[in-house]
Amino acid sequence: MKKFILIFFITQMSIWGYSQENYIYDSGKVTQYEMSMTEYDKDKDAEALVLYNFGEYFFRGDDQRGFLLVMKKRIKIKILKQAGVKYANFEIPYYWGSNDWEIVDNIQGTTFNQENGLLVKTELDPKNIFEEKVKDNVRVKKIALSNVREGSIIELNYTITTPYFFNMRKWMFQDKIPVVYSRLTYRAIPYYEYTYIMKGRSRMDEFTSNLLSDDIRFGRLLYKEVKYDFGMKNLPAFKDEEFITSEDDYMINLNFQLSKIHYPRGGSQEIMTTWTAMCDDFLKNDNFGKYIKNSEKEAKKIFANLELQGKSNTEKAEEIIQYVKSNYNWNGGYSKYANVGVSEFVKQKGGNSGNINLFLIGLLKAADIEVYPVVLSTRKNGIISKDHPFQQFFNYVIALVNIDGNQFFADATEPLLYYSNVPERCLNMEGLVVKPKSEEWVFIMQKGVSITQKILDLKLLPDQNKIEVQAKCIASGISAYNYRSIYLGKKENLAKFLKDKNNIEVKDEISISETNKLNRPFFFSFTSDVNLESSSDKLFVHPFLNLAISENPFKQNERSTLVDLVYLRGEAYESTIEIPQGYEIEYLPESYLLEDDLIKIKYQITKDVKKIRIDANYSLNKNVYNPEDYVRLKRSFADMIKKFSEMVILKKESDSI
Repeated sequence: MKKFILIFFITQMSIWGYSQENYIYDSGKVTQYEMSMTEYDKDKDAEALVLYNFGEYFFRGDDQRGFLLVMKKRIKIKILKQAGVKYANFEIPYYWGSNDWEIVDNIQGTTFNQENGLLVKTELDPKNIFEEKVKDNVRVKKIALSNVREGSIIELNYTITTPYFFNMRKWMFQDKIPVVYSRLTYRAIPYYEYTYIMKGRSRMDEFTSNLLSDDIRFGRLLYKEVKYDFGMKNLPAFKDEEFITSEDDYMINLNFQLSKIHYPRGGSQEIMTTWTAMCDDFLKNDNFGKYIKNSEKEAKKIFANLELQGKSNTEKAEEIIQYVKSNYNWNGGYSKYANVGVSEFVKQKGGNSGNINLFLIGLLKAADIEVYPVVLSTRKNGIISKDHPFQQFFNYVIALVNIDGNQFFADATEPLLYYSNVPERCLNMEGLVVKPKSEEWVFIMQKGVSITQKILDLKLLPDQNKIEVQAKCIASGISAYNYRSIYLGKKENLAKFLKDKNNIEVKDEISISETNKLNRPFFFSFTSDVNLESSSDKLFVHPFLNLAISENPFKQNERSTLVDLVYLRGEAYESTIEIPQGYEIEYLPESYLLEDDLIKIKYQITKDVKKIRIDANYSLNKNVYNPEDYVRLKRSFADMIKKFSEMVILKKESDSI
């Protein structure tokens, strides 16, 4: 590791690369203002600040590889708080196609610190550049800058060179920390036409385009470039990270999609198509439509071992879906296409989501069940822009089943989900139904409400300073699936979950409901001993122990995007407290009811001389809320958590003292 020290006097600012402006955008230079910053005036809580983020995209001719797309990036960040040191770690993914890697090179990094009146520069040590395999065709360069602390400025430059023009990186103007200036320069050539899609804003702060005067020669080609500049300034940190689909749907960014190729010898190829033509292309594709047909042929062998005769179409559909779930393993890969042929998939007993769900569609069709593929974009992949018909927006496929006018979606990748439910990752607005010469969109939503109910019987034992707990948990909908995913046939998994999440030690073996039907609630019960809080003559009891909601999921001060909770949900708690002999009630919380357009909250107490029963529950009225609802939701949850955590106080009867 090398350090280069620049000695200066306070009056000699030119050594810093000082300018009349507070910020300087030249590589390798900092200003006195940048070094002395302790907070950002537009966001005093910011952990770090992007001083600039500059990109340059252009094409370069290569005699061996043809045109290559070159993407350069240069970023400078001020670390304002110790928590911001994490922004000195970078990850750069790159791709391997059928015959060639993308190249990440020209990596240069610098850390600037002010130490005892000196400007100290620490250059990036090549030993701090690591490479990690993510998938067979994806690697990640991991870069860690050194000597970074509160007050540091870091700078990183690198270049990505790729022969894959579909892989033009989207430009993220906004970040999770504020951005002073972000600018992308793109030099277009006549042979590749891109459509750019802006998200998060309707217009740029800066936009210019001009035809450059210099001719460029590559082989026999002679052409000019058109230069585009896109710029944004003073962007706030993106903080709406909770309850959203993909950050890319809301952060300000520019997405480039190759829409047309113009061949130098004449002719062109349209990449951006129509939704109708796209559906036809899917059905003609070897790894989509033809794969479904081959799956139909394979069904004859499979149906010989299934008892489908005499069953209704609904019963047939359930049995076929459960057959695929039980016999073929999902490898975790997302795709709208099958990546191996049907015979290889059957032999391997597994594959990606395209393999599994297209195979399922083929089997359902072979059983004379009306079914269609639905291509979609998963939640983390972002929402589809219906104004831009690009196949690459889709990354997943499921089945749409229609039986006697009743429709449901099916996905065979998750064995623990009911046959007519799809995973949460698929609940992302609309999907495109793949039919010949058709454009049909369907909303993909979760049916029903997900409820978790917890029932407690508390026996207070003052002499032993403990509470004996009998507890039951009943979960339905997505909650049932979540518990089944924790359980996985091992009771110790649930016991560990209760310990880690609720700090409850299970006393005896957990009892599990015997039902295996995935449309039924998941039920389990357990016993536990917990400490009893007491003083000389009083007992303090938390009615729901640590099992009630205790942390507000809404943590932001304000919201600018939709609050997407994915599915309807709620929780219910019931606690019965046995009053020990010789004690009486000193304090009970008051009943509470809130019912408005956002949420319903209920807290009710009944009592007699021997027992106290407390019932509490909440249910959300929507799965998606407007930004202006956020503060009310947050306040309602805060009030609810406070109410649900109130204690019951018992005291010794006067004649027992």
